[in-house]
Amino acid sequence: MPSSTDKKEKRRGRKGKADLDELDYKLIEILQKDSSLPSIKVAGELGVTEGTVRNRVTKMRRLGVLRRFTVSVDPSALGQASVAFVLLNASQGRLNEVARRLAAIDAVSEVYETHTYGDLLLKVRARNASDLADIVANRIKVVPGVAGTQVVPVLNAWKDSP
Repeated sequence: MPSSTDKKEKRRGRKGKADLDELDYKLIEILQKDSSLPSIKVAGELGVTEGTVRNRVTKMRRLGVLRRFTVSVDPSALGQASVAFVLLNASQGRLNEVARRLAAIDAVSEVYETHTYGDLLLKVRARNASDLADIVANRIKVVPGVAGTQVVPVLNAWKDSP
């Protein structure tokens, strides 16, 4: 019996890209700016009916294009003013385990597998430099399988999108 992932991939086509048209892309653009807009307002911006908007959203959720509707929070307003990227090396054969454990740390907002200057790239948010040092030393480096880290503090963020 095919899984829901298999069904989504079949609807998306061979390369995994969903079959979307220009209206779908315009709808996505509007929702990325403000997903709390009422369907009727979105419909007015697109020049279509509210039913069309609802049907397109339902279709894109089914296809896995739209994963969730959420809020965008300013981390600085919540006391998370310091940002750093951490290049991390994992011990041989432990990459997946290390990545899963690091992803569970609340101060780690993003985890990417890279295999360039390190195995993983983390985005870490903290209250200040001292808090950042504590997070790296006492929450990241202690994860079993972490073989080494290099911390790159962010001095200014010219663009920081959710």
